[in-house]
Amino acid sequence: MNGLPAPRRLRLALLDDHDVVRRGVALHLGSDPRFQIAISHGCSDPLLQYLQANPVDVAIIDITLASGDLAGVDLVHALRERAPCVVLLAFAGQSSTAGIHQLLDAGISGYVSKSEPLSELSDAIIRVSQGLCRLPASCHLPPAREPLSRNEREVLQLLLEGLTVSEIAQQRHRSVKTVSTQKVAALRKLGLRNDAEIYALRAQMEAL
Repeated sequence: MNGLPAPRRLRLALLDDHDVVRRGVALHLGSDPRFQIAISHGCSDPLLQYLQANPVDVAIIDITLASGDLAGVDLVHALRERAPCVVLLAFAGQSSTAGIHQLLDAGISGYVSKSEPLSELSDAIIRVSQGLCRLPASCHLPPAREPLSRNEREVLQLLLEGLTVSEIAQQRHRSVKTVSTQKVAALRKLGLRNDAEIYALRAQMEAL
């Protein structure tokens, strides 16, 4: 005994609609002396109500809950509004870099993929509790973004609706080369690399 007080345990909230995942995470984190599980829920409403009166240090949230519940950016916005001082760490399935950047813009402090070892989740909790950002190795902090022009926004919207560059050119009465240039500029500004990431972004937006 050195007479010093024991370090304060971090109070955690868990939100995941898969019971087996939530229980497994709670078992793992609850066995770590650095953490205390304050609340664990499978839907957003009870968690939001709890956090308004009982703030925690870090909320670990699945961003894709059951149908009809809040999800993605809407979930993050609700948590930021109701519990502005709680650090948010997303613990979810794989997402595109652009999707993770959207969540960062909305107010999360970090992202851990469910395909990563649980030890990474523990380390991420400590990291975000210290005011640092934590992202998967394949994802990098977004660069300072240039705003999209009106034409770039419109082209991106049509791409998200499933149109090809040729179809957009015909609809907008522009050359294929012009539309292709606007597409490339929009992708660069958003940190998207290819069509697959555009479609991943579309799938995420449809799930919100």
